[in-house]
Amino acid sequence: MPLSASSDPSSPVVELCREFVRISSPSGEEGELAALVAVRMRAMGFEVGTDPFGSVLGLRKGSRPGPVLLMDAHLDTVPVTQPAAWRHDPFGAEIVQGRLWGLGSADTKGALAAMLCAAAALGDFPGTLLVSASVCEEDLTTAALAQVLDRHPADLVIVGEPTSLYLGVAQKGRAGLRVEASGRSAHTSRPELGENAIYKMMEAVSRIRALPLPTDPELGQGVCELIEISSEPRPSPGMVPHFCMARLALRLLPGETAQSVLERTRSALEGLEGVSVHLLELSRRCHTGLAITMQEFVPAWKNRDRVLQARLLEALGTTAFAAPYTTNASAAAARNLPTFLLGPGSIEQAHTVDEWIALDQLNAAQAAYSAVIRTYLGC
Repeated sequence: MPLSASSDPSSPVVELCREFVRISSPSGEEGELAALVAVRMRAMGFEVGTDPFGSVLGLRKGSRPGPVLLMDAHLDTVPVTQPAAWRHDPFGAEIVQGRLWGLGSADTKGALAAMLCAAAALGDFPGTLLVSASVCEEDLTTAALAQVLDRHPADLVIVGEPTSLYLGVAQKGRAGLRVEASGRSAHTSRPELGENAIYKMMEAVSRIRALPLPTDPELGQGVCELIEISSEPRPSPGMVPHFCMARLALRLLPGETAQSVLERTRSALEGLEGVSVHLLELSRRCHTGLAITMQEFVPAWKNRDRVLQARLLEALGTTAFAAPYTTNASAAAARNLPTFLLGPGSIEQAHTVDEWIALDQLNAAQAAYSAVIRTYLGC
């Protein structure tokens, strides 16, 4: 662990995290947790606001001019899967064997609690400190933080995803491809009279998966994985399917753009009549009632500010980390802002049955965020 810390189960950061874990907050249903976060922020001395999509923003202004530091952790979680398999109540926030158990403890309610405690404990400082508790990250990654950054420009962004308190300096991106194949129906006793859309799709997927994947020395190889396929009519009354849809999940590397991904995919499909490909369109109704939408393309990034990176690594006493997953940080990196990942817990603990976070990681996270704040704001 980069920073030493105790396993004190009664520290303020542990107690705050337990409060957050006890409230169910799947994507689009974060309202109750958002209200609690706003109450806790006010009690800690923040100026508090919300945006139209329901993200909560806590602000502390320093006594003199200086840069703007924004720290973000998302409120939402994935749904509870396999509830019968959970040994610990997903919303019980039990403390057993030096761990706090519960959905969202590692991803990312622990980070949010530690950010708030670190920011609240800060004495006099220059500049402006913002803590964003954002919505809908799990299914619309970057969309909500992009809205926050539109309203509150920052000079440095720290995103609280689980990195085991190593400093995340690079991250893979993500794209969702929807491939459609059109054919012609016929009776299955005379399939030669039709055009089976599934066979077209099989060829299309084979070509796409045969494309060479880019590689990066820090982030490794890109990913292209088939995750869904369906056909119409469904269920089939003995008909050759006239339509087939497939979804592919891509993990991207720096330099890849929406245009470059689509161009290389479409070039692989040349000559296949009736087959098309485009980026998925995502939409989610937020807990405020407004819908937030985006294309499923989240760019990869690498930090470019090596001087700042070195300063933060020294302050944290840790090493650099390249994330194989995708986070809200892409919203900041796409704006060419210095951007880093930093949070307690490991990604292997996220999205799992019996999610947990170690108490020593949670307590150390407050110290880690304090080190970042003091190093960057010069206090």
